[in-house]
Amino acid sequence: MEEVTAPVAKKRRHDEPDCQERSEGGDADAGGIDLISLLPDEILGSIISLLPTKDAARTTVLSPRWRHLWRSAPLNLDADGGLSGQERKRISIVSRILEAHRGPARRLSLRSVRLRGIYARFDRWFCSAALNNLEHLDFGYARDGRYYGIGVDPDPRPPRPLPPSALRFAPTLRTAYIGGCDFPAVAPAAAPCFPRLTRLTLYGVAISEDALHRVLAGCAVLETLGLEASSGFGAVRINSPTLRSVGFAVSAETELVIEDAPCLERLMLLDPHSGPKNVRVVRAPQLKVLGYLSDKITKLDLGTVIIQETMVVSSTASLRTVKVLVLESAGPNLDTIIGFL
Repeated sequence: MEEVTAPVAKKRRHDEPDCQERSEGGDADAGGIDLISLLPDEILGSIISLLPTKDAARTTVLSPRWRHLWRSAPLNLDADGGLSGQERKRISIVSRILEAHRGPARRLSLRSVRLRGIYARFDRWFCSAALNNLEHLDFGYARDGRYYGIGVDPDPRPPRPLPPSALRFAPTLRTAYIGGCDFPAVAPAAAPCFPRLTRLTLYGVAISEDALHRVLAGCAVLETLGLEASSGFGAVRINSPTLRSVGFAVSAETELVIEDAPCLERLMLLDPHSGPKNVRVVRAPQLKVLGYLSDKITKLDLGTVIIQETMVVSSTASLRTVKVLVLESAGPNLDTIIGFL
């Protein structure tokens, strides 16, 4: 890492005990005992893992008691500007951290590193033993501060593959954010299984329909799904016994079908001016939050209620579970709103 200097200490008098002396035999009534350093290594390691990466590394200069803790604490590695304002230095620092760290891996964030020919380095990072049993992955290629996705001309873009080695974390991941990349093809026999993943967000990702459905089928306990500015599929079909929240903002030509989601409570169409055009909910008996609904949705089929361009055209029953409904309309369309209610 970059050389880290400790804060300049105030010059003390000859008769003033230093921090180590106070922690070992200081006067408790004077408040001089270092109680934090008396905590077990496991607790101190958990505290360190909650700090930004650079601040966590700086704890090694506090005292001999803290010198070894950061290297054995759960790793929370964020390759953002906090490590260095220069991307080249950040890349070097990340490599050195992965070489030196011996503790378990908790979180890796590489959202702000640009591709620019370092694909092989990403692959080496993902293969590092320091990242074994990673729990939280936050990864995305960036270019000029933007992700590739809807609204960005795809023709001039270079290939931006997600390293297949990133999928080795599938058995241990709890949350995953993957952005601005091409998701690798997933063969049926090699489809990844995510037995612990509860939150998945794909932003600006190019992924085939088959690969997307195989990934979703491998998420046994998924609770939150975000699919935004992504492409490569014509329809998304949701079958999940655990999913509680879906956020969707994709191509206007895409169809969203909630086939069976007994626990689904929130269905959010995040951008009423994009897609999907067709939304069909076959079974979601716990649905409580629904929106944005706009006239950009050609057809919304909620099983017993069919809506076309914000007009209710067929209704055989009411949606008694929905408590929050968000409508986007270029009004005044008071009759339409009353029809919904």
